[in-house]
Amino acid sequence: MREVLSRPGLRLLFAGETSNSFGDWMLLLVLGIWVKSLTGSNGLAGGVLLAMAAPSVISPVFGWVVDRFRRRRFLIAVNLLSALALTPLLLVSRASQVWVIYVVAVLYGISFTISGGAFSGLIKEMVPDQLLGAANGAFGSMRQLLRLIGPLAGAGLFAAVGPHSVVLIDIVSFLIAAAALAGIRLAELRPERTERHWLHEVSAGARHLLSDPPIRRATAAIAVGMLALGAVDTVVFAFVDQGLHKPPTFLSLLITVQGIGAIIGALFASKAMSRLGEPAVIAIALAAFGIAIGVNVVPSVPLALASMPFAGVGNAVGFVAFSTLLQRRTAGPLIGRVSAASDVAIGGAQTVSMATGATLIGFVDFRVMFAVIAVALLVCAGTLAWTSRHDPVERAGSGRDSTEPAPLADEIAGPVTPPELAAR
Repeated sequence: MREVLSRPGLRLLFAGETSNSFGDWMLLLVLGIWVKSLTGSNGLAGGVLLAMAAPSVISPVFGWVVDRFRRRRFLIAVNLLSALALTPLLLVSRASQVWVIYVVAVLYGISFTISGGAFSGLIKEMVPDQLLGAANGAFGSMRQLLRLIGPLAGAGLFAAVGPHSVVLIDIVSFLIAAAALAGIRLAELRPERTERHWLHEVSAGARHLLSDPPIRRATAAIAVGMLALGAVDTVVFAFVDQGLHKPPTFLSLLITVQGIGAIIGALFASKAMSRLGEPAVIAIALAAFGIAIGVNVVPSVPLALASMPFAGVGNAVGFVAFSTLLQRRTAGPLIGRVSAASDVAIGGAQTVSMATGATLIGFVDFRVMFAVIAVALLVCAGTLAWTSRHDPVERAGSGRDSTEPAPLADEIAGPVTPPELAAR
């Protein structure tokens, strides 16, 4: 992490993203609690998460928009507009105004969708190839730590002072992030515009995803894995209740233990990738998740607590490795659209899995579902490891294997300037 943060501008970026992430994690849980307290409805409270997820349906369009602008300036604008979008929440005080929370939740979801690809592209601009894994690991470990602290802080502040204080903190966090980005000196080239139809441009991310074998295999493995893994979000309540005979609040302890594993995993992801390569690390992450779920076929509190760190490691390591793989094998002008295409594939699979799990848990024993999920994840891990076994390990600065055809981005976006030159 020290080597990463010694890069010009990275400390400012890290500080800004820390502020942004803390504000986000504080408010995300509070929005649902707020709706519940105003309406008394669990369904309406859960609908807040659906409202935030809804914009991801058209994320390829957002990815196209992201790739049409310089990353740093685009993110400054997104942070300022996100802060502005939150201000109507300061006027909400009664149940008849819940619709305002839903509108803001949709805008929040748009902010998440468009900022992810832009941030990934900015990291690629600022960090040389050999430090991409370390940079993603540093930011990943920070986010995982705040994922533990933020919701607790937000819920506590909501109970003690009220929701408006949490909204104000999140607004300030966006402003701090914008100020940090404004302080970064980075000479970015203006993205080149093409004469091709906008639908051709929007679909470029999906075409690159399908044309690059390592990205295609990793995305497919994760998407299929999420078809199984997403159901855990609903099945876990039956596991805690019927298996462990604990109250629902016990889930918070499991999530905390999982989060500790995630922090550790994110910190060591870079070293694992440098030795094994990103596809192999993604396969290990899927296997770790499979093992963590498989052992809980036999319900036991000690086993549950012992297995959760493996799930955390799998979550963090898999995310860092997949992000690094996309950055390494995607030209800068295309990364927003490729990130959006992968989000649709993986996020769609997770949504289908969650809905299926909620349906099946009513008449299928959670042990059976855990067993099926574990087997599916282990098969995905084994398949990815087997199909990627002949891929060269992309070590520091290796980029694309010279035996492969030129990336699709060269065809549609013109010449690509190396990050080292763009930063001058």
